[in-house]
Order: sequence, then structure tokens, then C-alpha cells
Amino acid sequence: MKVKKLLAAGLAAAMMLGTLAGCGGGKENSGGNTGGEDSKSQEASAETKESEKESGGETASGEIVNLKWVTIGNGMPTNYDTWITKVNDYIGEKIGVNLEMEVIPWGDWDNRRNIIISTNEPYDIIFGNGNNYLADINLGAYYDITDMLDANMPGLNELMPAKYWDAVKVKDRIYGVPTYKDSSISNYSIWDKELVDEYSLDVTSMTELASMTETFETLKADKNDYPVYVKNDGLYYIFDVYDQIGGGTQILGVRYDDADGKVCFTLEEPDIYAQLEILHDWYKKGIINPDASALSEGRVYNMWRVAQGWESAGTTVWGPQMGKEVVVQKLGDTILSNETVRGSLNMISINTKYPEKCLQFLDMVNTDTKLRDMFYYGEEGVNFEYNADGKAHKINEEWAMAGYTQGSFFTVTQIDTDEFDQWGEIKALNEAAVSSAMLGFNLDTSAITHGSACKLPRDLAALPQ
Repeated sequence: MKVKKLLAAGLAAAMMLGTLAGCGGGKENSGGNTGGEDSKSQEASAETKESEKESGGETASGEIVNLKWVTIGNGMPTNYDTWITKVNDYIGEKIGVNLEMEVIPWGDWDNRRNIIISTNEPYDIIFGNGNNYLADINLGAYYDITDMLDANMPGLNELMPAKYWDAVKVKDRIYGVPTYKDSSISNYSIWDKELVDEYSLDVTSMTELASMTETFETLKADKNDYPVYVKNDGLYYIFDVYDQIGGGTQILGVRYDDADGKVCFTLEEPDIYAQLEILHDWYKKGIINPDASALSEGRVYNMWRVAQGWESAGTTVWGPQMGKEVVVQKLGDTILSNETVRGSLNMISINTKYPEKCLQFLDMVNTDTKLRDMFYYGEEGVNFEYNADGKAHKINEEWAMAGYTQGSFFTVTQIDTDEFDQWGEIKALNEAAVSSAMLGFNLDTSAITHGSACKLPRDLAALPQ
């Protein structure tokens, strides 16, 4: 696939946003390093692998090995000790593993994760996503698991399509286990059903911004409120049709259906530019709240908004969150890309003594429903229980772990309050997703992460603000 040279202006603007590594002092700036530290990591990796060859990378028959898994959530569960005992009784018998968890609170995650990676703090498995994946691979932080998958993850290999492995490849090697969940992206309009009924709105005909203007003008006049109430990230979904190719910024990408792989400065592309003009027109007309650029949080009620998810979420999540009945309408294709798959990954430390056991454990978390429920719902008899129909009933809402970080959604027992098979719905969306033309491609940022690439070209610096 032919990828054209990046526009200088696009790169400079990307650097201004601080989303490509190299313009600042953050941990990710080391991602382009191919010198001393990376070489040392590779040497350490080679020594580790040679040692594993001698020992077979496994333990003596019947021996229990200790693994530490670092992940994100609401902090350590209050009933962690009793829960982990039950988990370890189960996995110890099945695969000879004794697990220790560190569940880092959301607000502490970035700093704590960076410390763990940069100081080589001991761990075996760590959660991550596309924001850090490439940089940490370049640092030599993660184990190359490519040649171990078939032998140690047969269950996940059978459950998950091969293209999901393609989405996490870096130079044809695999360093992370993707979480097979809502791994493609589908956007939906969410309308207040009262307004849809009152104005007899045909939401199926309003899937483009231009088609909504007249309705929003009417709602603004009649309701004296802002039909489009947004915070400082705006209607960012309009950029989802552009694959970010590992650059990490919305203004640089390749349109998902462009077989030629043309790299674009998206703000100058006709489709994006036209939508930005519509948004500016809405802003001038008072359709959009005037303080949008200053808000870091939205509001609970919205006449209309856009969210990523699946259709039944309107009944199970979006409506209840707003305290209203809603009508949802899908917007555009469901898209599968590197970014959508890399939203949830688990990596094996380059320093682990037991890479095979790590993979066997992750395979079990993804495919063994009893174990999957333990992580997703918590401790049986304390956080949840199974009813007579075999469904999961939540006893409380105190479980502190984040289900999307752990393993596949498609082996989780359905909850008793669900009127829809949401897991089946999500899986169907994944299967129908259009693969990005750039699936499996990673932008090599080594030539643009240092030096003058971080400086504004003179013509761009002179543009009116």
C-alpha cells in the first residue's frame, strides 16, 4: 500500500497538539529511541529468552507460580482478600497460577503506570492501550509473544478473528493481547423520545449534520435551550472515519475506505471541512452552547447527542443515564482499525519468568466463563449470584474493577436485568465492521519525533489565530 509523504503543516499542527511523541518531556517521548537503552533492553530480552529455553519456560509439574497483574479501575476491591483466594483456588488447580492484583484508580493511572514501566518495577501482566503501546514496545518493555500464541492461547485464538491480532502487530510481531469486546467503533445519535414524538421526527433521515440543522433551529426557538450541548472536545466523532495510523491525533490520518492510503491533514479534507462549517454555523445560531470550549464535563440531559456503543445501549445505559426514554439511530459504518482494537490490551513484561503461564492465564480469563464472571462481577455470594435461569444477579454495585480491561465480553454470563442479548449485538457489529484500509499499519515516527519537526513552519506560524 502506498502511503504518501506527510504534509509539513499537518505534522507541525499535530506536534502543537502534543499528541505525537517528541514535543515535550513525557515518558512517551522515548518511543523513537533506537539507541543505548533500547539495545540494552533487547540484550536483556535475549538473555531472558535463552534462560527460558534452558528451563523450557515452564515450571516443574504441580508447581504453583506467582503472577502479578496491574490494571485500572476504581481501586482495590474492599473484599479483595476473600475474592482473590477464590480466584487462586480455581486457577491454581486449573493452570498452576497464584495471582496478585494491583488495581490502580483512574486518576492515578498515568503516573503510576509510567513509573512501573520506566523503573522496571516487577510485574508480569499490565493493562494498556494504544496511547502507550508503540512507545513502550520501542523501550523494550514488553515480551514478544508472537510465536507462543498457538500453544498457549488456543481458546482465544478460536474465539477471536485473526484480524484482531493483525491490529496489534508492530513490524509483524505481537506484543499485546487484545480484549475482544466492542473492538470496532459504531456511533449513534441519541434523541429524547419526547421530542421525537412531539415533532414527528424521522431520525432515520437525519444521519448527516446538514440534515439536522432545520430541526435544531426549530427546537432552539421552541424550547429556549441548546439542542446541541457539548463540552470542549466537541463532536469529535466526525473524525472517526480517519484512521490515525498510530500518530495519535485526529488531524492526521487516512480515510478508512481509501485503498490508496493517502495521508491527509484532515482539517483540510472536504468532508471534515464541510462539517466544521456546519458546526460553526450552529454555534453562531445559538444551537450549540456558547461556553462549550471552556467545559470539561457535559450535562446529564441532552435533546440530542452522539455516543459510541450499540443500539440496545439506548435502553440499558443512555436512557437511564439521562432519566429519559431515548431513540437511537446509527451513524455511518461500523469501523475496525488499529485504534479501535488497541483500546484495551494486556501486555507481558519483558522481565517475567513465566511468559507462557501469563498467556495461559489470559487465555483462561477470556474463555472460561466461571473465571470471567469472577473478574467481571466480583465475588460470588458477595457481589453477585447466579439465579435459577443461570443468569448473573448483582447483589450490590461495589465491585471496583473495570470489565473492559480484563477479557472478552462474549464469555460473560448475561445479567438478569438485561432484556436484550447485548453481547450478541456487539459481536454482530464486530463481525459486520468494515476493516480500515490501514489495519495493521503503524506510522514510524522515528524521523519526526526529534528536532525541527516540532517547530512550526514559518507559513503556518503566520496564520491568523
